[in-house]
Amino acid sequence: MPRRKNHPSNINTGNEDDNDEVHSDDIDPQLSPNKSQATQPEEKKKSPIYTEPKDYELCCAWVQVSKDPAVGTNQEGSTSWEQILTVYHKAMPHPIRPANSLKKQWSNNVQPAINKFCGCVNQVEQFNQSGASVEDQLNRALRIYTKDQHTHFKHLCCYNLLVKSPKWTDYCCDNKKKAKFSKKKRAASPTSNPPPSNAPKSTAAQNPAPSNAVSKFDGTGTNPSILEQPIGKKRQSYSTKDQEWKVDVADAQNKIASKSEQFKDIMNNDSLSLKRIAQNGERMAQNAETASELSIMNKNLAGLDNKQQEYYRLKRREILQSLREKEKST
Repeated sequence: MPRRKNHPSNINTGNEDDNDEVHSDDIDPQLSPNKSQATQPEEKKKSPIYTEPKDYELCCAWVQVSKDPAVGTNQEGSTSWEQILTVYHKAMPHPIRPANSLKKQWSNNVQPAINKFCGCVNQVEQFNQSGASVEDQLNRALRIYTKDQHTHFKHLCCYNLLVKSPKWTDYCCDNKKKAKFSKKKRAASPTSNPPPSNAPKSTAAQNPAPSNAVSKFDGTGTNPSILEQPIGKKRQSYSTKDQEWKVDVADAQNKIASKSEQFKDIMNNDSLSLKRIAQNGERMAQNAETASELSIMNKNLAGLDNKQQEYYRLKRREILQSLREKEKST
């Protein structure tokens, strides 16, 4: 029997070498740091935030382009925003922004905030408090905006610029008309075209009764109950939408009522503060008058000429006479 040769334990066989050999094609590209770094896309840099001067230049560009009769009041076209971009970059050359960025800043931030502030100004003007100056009305509108939006109004310079532009007035009127038209359309849609009834015919209509059915019927003793026709899916959907619309209208009315109450509270606080200021002014005037009278009564007439002495004597006589009349009236 031949003896089996012993192989060292640290020598690998040919099969083990083939299995342990690593090929470059078998490497997972995700595990290679060089390839993963090369394939990673570069992160997009965020554009700088719009500040109040940049928003003001955006409004200036909008007003300047809107004066062009070829553009009109419709500022949604790509051509008009390219013109606005050109005018804006003349005033703000850096950083370079695309037209879409200006359009988003206008539509999402500047225009909604100014529209809401215009609503606050309209509330103050409708209240029409007598004796209120333009500055008082503006301060009340700012307080209403802060209380309603929970933030300060940051586009006052833009508002002062746009409110003088006729195109801005036309632009706001067009938006109001579109909003009213959409509300009327939503309000009329649930009831304008009632859906046809798709209820299936009753089994009695499909299967007519036999000719001798009456003779075999003994009666019920009371009037039979009339079964209600089930509501179809379309009618049920319209009914649900109509109910939701009524709830939305009720919520809107409640919000309007709450805002009017807030406005009344602000006006009441302002009137109370004005009354307090007036009362304090009257007290200060009375104190000043009393101090003047005391100085006249305590004036030493020694060393004064005859005319000065006569003046102080007459003043003292008037003061005493006024005090006697007040005492008699009380």
